[in-house]
Amino acid sequence: MPGRASRNRHRTRGPAARSRRERWDHGVVESSEVVQLVRPLAGHFDLGTGYHGDLWLDLDALFLSPARLRPYVDWLAERLSEHTPDAVCGPLEGGALLAYAVADRLGVAFLPGYRAPGVARYRLPQVHGGISGWRVGVTDDAVNAGTAVAACLEELRGQGAVPVAVAAVIALGEASTMVPARLGVPLYAAGTMPSRAWPAQECPLCADGVPVTPGAPVTRGDGRSAPPAGR
Repeated sequence: MPGRASRNRHRTRGPAARSRRERWDHGVVESSEVVQLVRPLAGHFDLGTGYHGDLWLDLDALFLSPARLRPYVDWLAERLSEHTPDAVCGPLEGGALLAYAVADRLGVAFLPGYRAPGVARYRLPQVHGGISGWRVGVTDDAVNAGTAVAACLEELRGQGAVPVAVAAVIALGEASTMVPARLGVPLYAAGTMPSRAWPAQECPLCADGVPVTPGAPVTRGDGRSAPPAGR
């Protein structure tokens, strides 16, 4: 299995890093900076994933400054290292960018999840010898309803891999409790934000006649411009 010999490459560095790790381990997440990075906007949004929500995040902006994101990558890598993964998988785009960075920190394989056109599933790259028996962590930039990570978990299990945990820069709404309960793996998030999201046909804002927020960014089919409520 890949990556076993090189896992010791990941270390917590210096007193500041140890202090940050200890603070986050006790659940008091200093998320104000990471929240600023995604520039949240309240309103009524079509998230482009079959969901409506009351919060928009600029997830592309999250990756504009890798140096500012690095402490969160390091913390998430340390959380996943506790599960001795052989690989880290993430749905394109943001989840895969994060997975690549975390896999590099851990010295393990990287598995991007490619969204299949027109369906709510992801495909993985072919790996020589397959990934059956691999222990795999799954990452995403932000998790709310969790459909993207759920689809990646399903694909991994279908290929015989063993998902061990989900890691995200931001957990939205009830994701912190939903992912362990519904998907059967722990969720580690460097920051949390309150939000609500509903299947579009059940959106209470629509039922109350609240219009979609004027000037809201137009979402692409993968929901990149919006909080991943449908992901």
